[in-house]
Amino acid sequence: RPRVHPPATMAALAETPKFWAKISAVVLWISAVFYVLQDHGPGMMGAEFEIVPGIFEHRTAGTERESFFAAAPDDPKFGLILPSFKDLHERITAMKKKGDKVKVLYLLRHAEGHHNSAEKEINDHDRWFKDEGVKEKYTDADLNDAGIEQSKELSKRLGKAAKLGLRVERLVTSPLRRAVRTAGIGFNLTEDRRPDALEHYRDLTGRQAVAEELARETIGQLTCDKRLTKTALAKTFPWVDYSDISEEDKLWTPAARETLDEKKRRVRLFLKQLWRNEKLNDDTYLVVATHSGWINAFLRELHVIDEASRWKPANAQMMGLVVKME
Repeated sequence: RPRVHPPATMAALAETPKFWAKISAVVLWISAVFYVLQDHGPGMMGAEFEIVPGIFEHRTAGTERESFFAAAPDDPKFGLILPSFKDLHERITAMKKKGDKVKVLYLLRHAEGHHNSAEKEINDHDRWFKDEGVKEKYTDADLNDAGIEQSKELSKRLGKAAKLGLRVERLVTSPLRRAVRTAGIGFNLTEDRRPDALEHYRDLTGRQAVAEELARETIGQLTCDKRLTKTALAKTFPWVDYSDISEEDKLWTPAARETLDEKKRRVRLFLKQLWRNEKLNDDTYLVVATHSGWINAFLRELHVIDEASRWKPANAQMMGLVVKME
């Protein structure tokens, strides 16, 4: 028969280290179950992702500093090596008819922000992380004048791409201002540019972009990566759906910087979200407006670049990839 402890005995047990060790073990077990459910979700147990080769290619050579100062390629095909976007669409249609679960993702790094120009001017990694980059004035850093011009150049490339047959069904964006504004200017979705909306992408004006926390820049320490409240962001960007994020930024902390492994886990969760989120799972051609650190983790996780590579895309660079879920 199980032993039943009287209240006095239970109170005594609560004072022992062994009691709290057992409680901690239960808490850790519950946390582990939550992690598995969050990471895999219904129908996502064991899901793996890979890049379909022979469709897009990108030059990813060079150091982190070289890419930091690089300019976005003037390429309206965004790395497509097939003869045309028509060939891309036919290839994707054939794959889906065979039952392949594929999506075409165009990863868009935001244009230059105030924090980027400040870091370039300082040109001292340690000083940026320990002194300047932690100042409140960089909170959720927005685009500077150079970044706005880069976004307008992106819009021109997207106009050329439209004539070549580029297809985009949905825009997913990091909630941070610089990513949202880059995509907004690029696709003429901001209020001041809607009269000039690109004809080929008019469907985007009728469907809100989706803000996704999983596509944020490296979280923690630097204030440029700390976002504003949901209310403030939704007021600034009414064409974006912020309903899936919390009011306050619960992810950012000044005490620690997210590790590469943690970012790669976010990438996996993001990819699973593309297939299980009812707002997105029917869309095949998506633009993801995001950040250089996140894109680097994405490319490492899916073995597009070497695990040790620090290469990152230039400001306002967009690169296409075909992702297959197994």
